[in-house]
Amino acid sequence: MEHLDFTPTPLIELPYYSSKWGCNVMAKRDDLFAQAGGGSKARMLQYILYPLVHNNTEVLVTAGGPCSNYNRAAALLCAHYGIKLELISYTDEPKEWESINHKIVKLAGAHLTFCQKNNVPSTIAQVVEDVSKSGKRFSHLYGGGRQLEGFFAYYDAVKELKEQSPIDFDEVFVACGTGTTLTGICAGMHSFFPKAIVHAISNARLWDAEKSIVEDDMKILNDYLGTSYVFSNMRFHEEFLAGGYAKTCDAELSTIRECISKTGMLIDPTYSGKAFWGMSEIISKENLKNKNILFWNTGGQMNLMTQINEFGN
Repeated sequence: MEHLDFTPTPLIELPYYSSKWGCNVMAKRDDLFAQAGGGSKARMLQYILYPLVHNNTEVLVTAGGPCSNYNRAAALLCAHYGIKLELISYTDEPKEWESINHKIVKLAGAHLTFCQKNNVPSTIAQVVEDVSKSGKRFSHLYGGGRQLEGFFAYYDAVKELKEQSPIDFDEVFVACGTGTTLTGICAGMHSFFPKAIVHAISNARLWDAEKSIVEDDMKILNDYLGTSYVFSNMRFHEEFLAGGYAKTCDAELSTIRECISKTGMLIDPTYSGKAFWGMSEIISKENLKNKNILFWNTGGQMNLMTQINEFGN
C-alpha cells in the first residue's frame, strides 16, 4: 500500500526502567513522528490521505471530538496539502473545547460544524450534502482513522520496528482507544514478532464494547493481507480506565511524573500515560524478569498540555 513520505520513528532504550524492573525495556517513539504534531494518527494519515492528495481532492469531510489527535493531525496535513477540512466537532462536555488539539485545528483553518454526540450522523449527512452541491472534489472519511489504511499503517509500523530492532519482544504495551492502532499492531506482531503478547491498555471502553469493533476491523485487514489473524496474541486491560476517557487518578499522574523526570519522554493522562501506568502495574505484579519489553508511545503531547493542571504545582 502506498503512502505519503515520512521517516521512521526512533526505537530507544529506557535504562531507568530496565534497572527498576529487571527486564529490557524499550520504547517505540511514535510521539516523535515528524509530521502534524506526531503520534499514531499522524502516521495513519500518511496512508489515508495518499489517494486524496494524488487525486487532487479539494475537500475532506470527517468528524471527531475536540480532544481528538486525529482531528489535529488531519487539520495540519490538510493545511499542508491544500485540502479544505470540513470538520464535524462534537462533545457533550463543554470543558473539552479548551483542548489544545481543538485550538490547533482552528489555527490550521479547518471549517468547523459543531454538534452534540447524538446529532453526529445527521450533521455529517448535511455537511456532505452541502459539499456535494458545491461541485468540488471531496472525500468523506470516518473519524479516528478507522479504515483499512489506518489498520495497515500499524501493520506496516510493526514491519518498520522489525527492521530496527536487534531483539524479539516478549511483551508489548500500547494504549487502546478506538482499536485501530491495536488491530494493526496485533496483526503485525503475528507476522513479525510471533511470540509477542500485546497488552492493550484501554482508555475508554470495556472489552464487551470493543470486541466486535476490533474483530470487524481485523477482518477488513485480513481480507487485504490474505491472512486469518485473530487476537490470540492480545490481552485487553480495562482495569486502568480511571473513570473513563480523559479521566485520571493519582496513581497514573505519579507514574507520568516519574516517566518524564527519569526518561525525558512525554506521556499524557488520556492515552500514552494510561498505557505506561498499566504497564508499570502489570510488570510490578507479574514475573517478567529478563523479558524484552516494548512500550509503544502513540503520542499525546497536546493532551498533556491540555491536562497539565491535573498535576497541581
